[in-house]
Amino acid sequence: MADATPPRSVTPVSPEEKGPQFPPPYQHLHKSDKFKVFLRFTYSPYTFAGAAFDAGLAQATGGWYSYGGGMKGYGKRYGASLADTESGAFFGRFLFPVLLHEDPRYLRSNSDSTLPRIEYALSRVLVTHDDSGRKRPNLSLMLSAVASSSLANSYYPRENRGFGDTMARAGGGLLSTAEMNLLREFWPDIDRKLRKHEPKGVQKLEENPHVNKIEQMVVGPVAPPQCPAAGNPPPPTDKH
Repeated sequence: MADATPPRSVTPVSPEEKGPQFPPPYQHLHKSDKFKVFLRFTYSPYTFAGAAFDAGLAQATGGWYSYGGGMKGYGKRYGASLADTESGAFFGRFLFPVLLHEDPRYLRSNSDSTLPRIEYALSRVLVTHDDSGRKRPNLSLMLSAVASSSLANSYYPRENRGFGDTMARAGGGLLSTAEMNLLREFWPDIDRKLRKHEPKGVQKLEENPHVNKIEQMVVGPVAPPQCPAAGNPPPPTDKH
């Protein structure tokens, strides 16, 4: 597929999308930027913690019973959960966004009302932006859910394979994305309220750049680089 890198044009965006991570003018991500989004996700502590939680829940509820019990069974479940997460990130944050010229980021709303923000966060499962900032169906996310769920048939137990199981996993993946969008949308507000009541010693510790970096990774990577401020010249276009 030919690489048609779009020009860095300024595209108007609706007011509810001019949040802290979507300042005008909109700056699209190049291939290398999208790869960085995927790469950051692969080593995020949230990625490993989420896989550990999913594996423990599956073992506690009898999921993937062919894997057995004990630490050996847990290890197999953990490997399967981590593979699910990493493959979903590769397809949904890098491969399909590059092929389809879509933005893999979650860009927060700046609405002051709770209900519109909830609706916005949930809608991002179905809606995204192309590389010039225009709205379009989130094909990258939907295709990545199907692709990663299909790939899981190569390492899941035989009784958990097949079309029905694949589609169920894809639907579950989209639901998990909706939940994560809500967390990304509201966590900064929750965090600010929590910090108001923290002791000064804890507040000083959290101001440490290393602590802030870890916190950002745990919440889940969004996508630097930051868009330039209005009026500033855009950075030079990468050549691919």
